[in-house]
Amino acid sequence: MMSTIGAIRRRSAGVSDARGIALPKLSRSRTTVLHQILGWMLHAVAKRRSRVHLSELSDEQLLDIGVSPAQARQESKRFFWD
Repeated sequence: MMSTIGAIRRRSAGVSDARGIALPKLSRSRTTVLHQILGWMLHAVAKRRSRVHLSELSDEQLLDIGVSPAQARQESKRFFWD
């Protein structure tokens, strides 16, 4: 007869989807890469959002923060991965 601990270990060893099909376990390095990609994507979205906000500022507001309207236009045209 199987002990309770043995049953728990066998169940937690593999992950399965809703149909009961075993899914491959991600290695630590793959998990790290996924976290890095997600972090990069979140950073790119935040940069894009701040550039959109910058483009919406008036000339007076831009001068208050020390940015010329030409600099703001140039910055807002940059791609999200820049």
